[in-house]
Amino acid sequence: MIISIINHKGGVGKTTTTINLGKALSLADKKVLLIDLDPQANLSQCAGIESPDFNTFHVLCEDIALPIYQLAKNFDIIPADLDLSEAELRLQSDVNGYFRLKKRLKEIQGKYDFILIDCPPSLSILPLNALIASDKVIIAVQAEFLAVKGLQTIFDLIEKLKENLNTSLSIIGMLITQLNNTIFRKDVADSIRKIYGGQVFETMIKQNITLAEATAAAKDIFTYDKSSQGAKDYDALAKEILTLIQ
Repeated sequence: MIISIINHKGGVGKTTTTINLGKALSLADKKVLLIDLDPQANLSQCAGIESPDFNTFHVLCEDIALPIYQLAKNFDIIPADLDLSEAELRLQSDVNGYFRLKKRLKEIQGKYDFILIDCPPSLSILPLNALIASDKVIIAVQAEFLAVKGLQTIFDLIEKLKENLNTSLSIIGMLITQLNNTIFRKDVADSIRKIYGGQVFETMIKQNITLAEATAAAKDIFTYDKSSQGAKDYDALAKEILTLIQ
């Protein structure tokens, strides 16, 4: 199953979710591949990979073998680098540019239980490549009023893609992130649930300093502190997803 983690806003927890959900699934004996599709390469840095010789630029623009790096048992990554920005320009001038990632991922069809794609905070050709290649979408949304604004744009985009380019695409869930004990953020979370109902995961990711510390240490939360609240939240999310797809 290929899942894109998206939101056209930055700072909502896409990268944190990609690496930690991926690790949680791998610990549940699922074979997982992460794909960094953001030129900022934050996911790659979180995984401890800096300036890889081959990365998602080469996946999209060249015909080399997929540059898969092993992070741990059942846990691999195709990293990114700043040169991925150039891929956007090349793909836009290619008549088949929107389908490049889908074509390349067919090369490893059946090898992984889950492929998680960390998308950049935009609605450019890179996240569109991800959505066209995906089976499911996770929309990460911060428990902040401004983060909620603009969500309909994502829903409209997914509907258009379903009509024309990827009929099997669907939202597996909206993930509320950075929740804390303030009444305001709880009210925002409640509002999201009232508007989107069953499309919102039961699991919410609580604001937790340990998640930020793990990122700074270039580790997933389970390697950094498996007893932390962040680890508990992402373990719960993985279990919820496994239950949903049964």
